[in-house]
Amino acid sequence: MTRQTLVVVYAVGEAGATGELLGAATLLEPEFALVHPPLDRALADRPRALRVGVSAAERDIAEVIDVAQVRVVPKAPDLVLLEFAVASSAPVRGVPIVMRDDPLGLEPFPEPTNAEIVAAVRAVLAEVPPPPDIQLAEAIAEAGLPPGLGGIPVDDPIRFIRRLFGGG
Repeated sequence: MTRQTLVVVYAVGEAGATGELLGAATLLEPEFALVHPPLDRALADRPRALRVGVSAAERDIAEVIDVAQVRVVPKAPDLVLLEFAVASSAPVRGVPIVMRDDPLGLEPFPEPTNAEIVAAVRAVLAEVPPPPDIQLAEAIAEAGLPPGLGGIPVDDPIRFIRRLFGGG
């Protein structure tokens, strides 16, 4: 997640309505977001219908985008990507892949290996602050936050927009 872009992940109910807030993600590319722990493990085990809220306040961007597919990297199940139904216009984090030179000079830009790509995506994930411990989550739940937040404090652009228009 860039400092400019916030991505929050929501469940989608059977009727298609945006449901409970599940967690957060990092916008890697306009069509892909990397899911943060602990939601990554839950989605790797059991994908479900999802929707994301993407906001970039500095650029006046607020989007609600359906997730077309939950993708789990086969040889790295800790990496869960959300593929969006449409591309976001918010600033992306990108993946810090270092392009190497071909020592023989045959290819100007040799493609990175899968292991290099996985390492770069894990580097992005390493920047994500750890989720709150269970004691903090219980304290937040006891404080009476609105239902559906799961006791995990995540900035929530859809909630902010609802509050702006008097919806809570």
